[in-house]
Amino acid sequence: MERQLGSGGLRELASGVDALYLSGRASVPMWLLTTLEEARRQAEKTGRDEPLWLGHTEFGVADRGFGLCRYTLHHENGQVGVTRSDRLPAFRIQPRAQFLHGVGALNGAEWFRDQLEPACGAVDLTVSRVDLFADWQGWSLCGDDRHRFVCRAKSRVTYEEKESFTGFLFGRRGMQTVSARSYDKTLELKHSKAGYWEDIWGSAYDRSEPVTRVEFELGRQGLTEFGLRGPDDVVAAAGGLWSYCTGEWLSLRDPTEDDTRARWPEAAEWAEIRRARLADEGHG
Repeated sequence: MERQLGSGGLRELASGVDALYLSGRASVPMWLLTTLEEARRQAEKTGRDEPLWLGHTEFGVADRGFGLCRYTLHHENGQVGVTRSDRLPAFRIQPRAQFLHGVGALNGAEWFRDQLEPACGAVDLTVSRVDLFADWQGWSLCGDDRHRFVCRAKSRVTYEEKESFTGFLFGRRGMQTVSARSYDKTLELKHSKAGYWEDIWGSAYDRSEPVTRVEFELGRQGLTEFGLRGPDDVVAAAGGLWSYCTGEWLSLRDPTEDDTRARWPEAAEWAEIRRARLADEGHG
């Protein structure tokens, strides 16, 4: 089947960090734990988040936990889990994607650190997951392309909606190493209603064409294997991680008569995808 290429050729609309999940080690003072417990119990009674001020910022304490954390703090910029356990990092931080794209990944991580440190002292942030993405127009995948991918992971899943192909998943996300997704981003936006993407894509975006996203998720174990720990290190290494993911971990090939797909030549579109900018910038 012939690949679907737009009249304007393959063009990059945006690329960078789409998710940066953090853990924070710190000494949480007893007064804050006591306040969080009282706020959670009040939230359980009312069914509404209970306000809690950290410095000059108001959070909402939920009536439920966040993963292994007993307490959840909500804010429009993301959510924070807090635990009493000495065996776990004190904080689990999940910024909203819209916030990260608005201010940049590093500035987003620093914002959360700045809210927590006045109450807890120094907070040592480590990255538990980073998602790297690139959005493209002028190229879209079809289900038959699954045979053209060469991937280090054995698992691959094809997704369809109402008998129409929507994307691929490579690898297992729960392994905390590396997984990849490629899918129709414009179709996904019809469900998520994240309208800010058109602002990020800017004037290069053509409403008459679909947007294809290529995205890699690197978990804690995968980052550790690369010797990466804190947000500064991870964001600085984003270009190198992208080169590894698109050059060694996953690639799209043009079929030949050779029975070994790894010897097939790299597709011209994938060579462009490998060269994505991946700049860490805020869009306001």
